[in-house]
Amino acid sequence: MFTEVFISVYVIALILGRYIKLPKGVSDAIILTVIFTIAFWGGSQIAGIELVDSILLSLLLALVITVVTYALGLFTVSRLNVTFATKVNWKVQAKYLIPLVLGFVVGLLLRVNIPFGNIIDYELYILALVIGIDVGSAISLKTLMKMSKVAIFAVIIDVISAVLVALIISPVINLKEGLMIMLGSGWYSYTGPFVARYYGPVAGIIGVLVNFLREQLAFVLVPIFLKFRPTPVGAIAVGGATSMDVTLPLYVEVLGNEYMIGAMVSGVILTIAVPIILPLVSII
Repeated sequence: MFTEVFISVYVIALILGRYIKLPKGVSDAIILTVIFTIAFWGGSQIAGIELVDSILLSLLLALVITVVTYALGLFTVSRLNVTFATKVNWKVQAKYLIPLVLGFVVGLLLRVNIPFGNIIDYELYILALVIGIDVGSAISLKTLMKMSKVAIFAVIIDVISAVLVALIISPVINLKEGLMIMLGSGWYSYTGPFVARYYGPVAGIIGVLVNFLREQLAFVLVPIFLKFRPTPVGAIAVGGATSMDVTLPLYVEVLGNEYMIGAMVSGVILTIAVPIILPLVSII
């Protein structure tokens, strides 16, 4: 029932987004609230050693998905001149890290027993509505019609690498859980809460961290990878859904303006698809 309702709300919100626009700050408020909730949930149940293990595992998984995704891009051929990477906007990143850390601390101190699962369900419904309206108001048919070969291949590589890594780590992490985490495509504010809904707070925290660290590693590793052996498709695929916004300046700087549309459209496609793909994976 949850999956059907969630997808229905999201699709309806996509349509509504063509006609209405949410006030500035609404999306951030919902996202920050959801991140705080799963961190609070995790902090109330997770032990200190388990937290350290989760962080180390998340870093390893983020590194693996980043390397595998770029490596698959090497099967595409393209020549380009590579420059240097843009700087990470740490102010933006801190905005999402603060509720994550704060939630942990509050959860560790209070150790309360409340129905987090039910709370997460309702927060995800609201998140689906808000995200759907935001995406629906930001995209246009004209933009999607500009899909370049780079964008299409980047999306394909993103999905294939996610499935491949999920299979590789399946002896350690349940295959379905691994698929949800990896198919999040860098969208940590959505993936973490959704994974937590099905596999608990620890899995949700890993879902947040893996995708958050993937975004950060894009800024650090993509310029290095490009200098070693350039593949614009692989570079854009590493950014996943974030290539339409957070990591877009990176691609403009290291790949040039000619790849800006490809990066943007790739991110748009994944941003539309991820909230549908993850619920579908949950019922496989």
